[in-house]
Amino acid sequence: MGLAASQGRLLLLTARKSDLEYRAQEISQRRLTLASELETVSSQYARKTANRQMKLTRTVKQGEANQTQTVNLTYKNLIQSGMNDDGSGISDYRVKNARGQIVVTSESEFPKTAAEAGYPSNSGVTVVRDGNRTIVSGNVDGKEVYDVYVVDSRLSDASETENYFQEGLRNGRFIIEQLSAVDSNGNEIGNDSTSLDPIGEWQSVSWSGMTEIQDNYYTEDDAEAQAEYQSASARVQAQDKKLETDQKQIETQHKAVETEFESVQKVIQSNIESSFKMFS
Repeated sequence: MGLAASQGRLLLLTARKSDLEYRAQEISQRRLTLASELETVSSQYARKTANRQMKLTRTVKQGEANQTQTVNLTYKNLIQSGMNDDGSGISDYRVKNARGQIVVTSESEFPKTAAEAGYPSNSGVTVVRDGNRTIVSGNVDGKEVYDVYVVDSRLSDASETENYFQEGLRNGRFIIEQLSAVDSNGNEIGNDSTSLDPIGEWQSVSWSGMTEIQDNYYTEDDAEAQAEYQSASARVQAQDKKLETDQKQIETQHKAVETEFESVQKVIQSNIESSFKMFS
């Protein structure tokens, strides 16, 4: 093979090496993407099989009798469970966010009177609307009151799993407060009280310590989650196997090209040495 032909062949082999190296890098990138996708699928599967659901046990009036009912814990169900059996009166529960503000689902739930805010109507507590919030302030039995009500529309989420309210209780975004209502003799006023004028004070309560709330694993979506995981995992692994085969073929071709490349280089070097000897 002449010098010119060898040089041309070397250029072709160089281009071929570059193309194979580019394809190898491309396959490596695609395999990394698949690995990331499989990790995401695995995380989703783990989350769905480890998710928990809070249930609320409450007493409801059915005709002349009271019955125990277990429902999904939502903001609405919690507030309603603290009302009288017929749904009237002021709820014994309210919810605060991490900033200490009382949260409701809409502005229509803002209190308009001291009684609606959970304070005696004769306490001197005032309720003032301030833009998109309501401020309740005053003095009750020598204790300063300053409550700020704001809207968090996401509290209306009533999904069966992972609802916004439950998630907020677990991570401390929301805190439940309960009205510790007592009469003048120190006796508790229950939800069946006909009084619409609450007496007592709001106290923070831990949801985990409330007998009305049970927090258990939610298993109804486990079978679906497993099926989705197995399908996605099989698809990703099949694609990765094909890419692995392609990568091995490219590596074999690259090794063959390198061998030929080195051989052509030696031919060129030999031709150059021969030429110098001829003219020396």
